[in-house]
Amino acid sequence: MPRQRPAAVLPRWLWLWFPPVLLIVIFAVRIADPAAYRTWIDGELGLIELATPLLSIIGAGFGIALVRDLAREGLSKLLIWGALLTLACIYFAGEELSWGQHLFGWSTPESVARLNDQQETNLHNMSSWLDQKPRLLLELWVLIGGIVMVLIGSRASQRLSVDVVSSWFWPTRDCLPTAILAIGIRLPERIKDLAGLESLPLEIRYSEPQEYYFALFLLLYLAALRERLRRTRH
Repeated sequence: MPRQRPAAVLPRWLWLWFPPVLLIVIFAVRIADPAAYRTWIDGELGLIELATPLLSIIGAGFGIALVRDLAREGLSKLLIWGALLTLACIYFAGEELSWGQHLFGWSTPESVARLNDQQETNLHNMSSWLDQKPRLLLELWVLIGGIVMVLIGSRASQRLSVDVVSSWFWPTRDCLPTAILAIGIRLPERIKDLAGLESLPLEIRYSEPQEYYFALFLLLYLAALRERLRRTRH
């Protein structure tokens, strides 16, 4: 008997209809007015750069609520996992904003600037262990957990068991559209590199919207975990 695909627990507008909105907006503006795209969408304080940490902060909020609810029942693997993902969201948001530098415009201390590839107050431009490698692990989890396991049917369900890791580790269908967008958005760039093309018909920094979708993925995953825990307790 085939496994049942893990059901969605969040509102349909949030997990199904909201994820494509960013792509519709950025491509529409990019086609209609490239100058406006550079200023309002792709700039240092543009839509993508600000929306990504905002989603990460909201995701951290869901994570904190999840950890708080779990802490009442004592230490568990799910509590540790939720705490790690919450810290990841906080780190993600802080690094995207260079811990406030992009908002408040302070100068990078010389000791940090010497180590930082872009002379910013952040860690991810100092070492691949703080940037590319965690990003690769996240991308693999999004691909395998958010797409493959959802499509083949994982053991995740609306009600979870704190003691059964497979019941909560894998994402539910809530994350599927976002996972597809997070992986798919880099395909044009990767095809360009593999084919040795000089440019694409519509050039954008594809890594930036991918980071947005990573943040949205974490938000939806943590929000779904908390909702599944609530349903389990009632």
